Amino acid sequence: MPTYKLTYFNIRGRAELTRLVFVASGTNYEDNRIEREKWPAIKESMPQGQLPILEVDGFVLPQSLFGRNNLEQAQADVVVQTCEDLRSNWVTAFREKDETKKVNL
Repeated sequence: MPTYKLTYFNIRGRAELTRLVFVASGTNYEDNRIEREKWPAIKESMPQGQLPILEVDGFVLPQSLFGRNNLEQAQADVVVQTCEDLRSNWVTAFREKDETKKVNL
C-alpha cells in the first residue's frame, strides 16, 4: 500500500478537496499543514514554488489528484477543475469592493 503525504497551508483552500477525497475513500494519509509564517523559509524548496504538494511513497507530485485508471483520473480532473472554477469565482466576488457588483457576482 502506498504512503501519502499532503502538504498545504493550515487552511482549507486548494488542498481541501484532496483531503476530502482521502477521507471519503478511506485512504490513510499524512496531513502536513504549514503555518503561513514558515512559508517563506520553505517556498524555494517546493516544486514550482507553490502548494499543495502530494508525496506518494516519497515522490513529490505538485498539485495533483489521481485515480486507479484513466476514467477515474479524468473524473478526478473534472471534479478538481470544477471546484477550482467555483473557488476562483468565489474569490472574485469576495474581493469585490463595490457591493452592487458583489451581489451580482
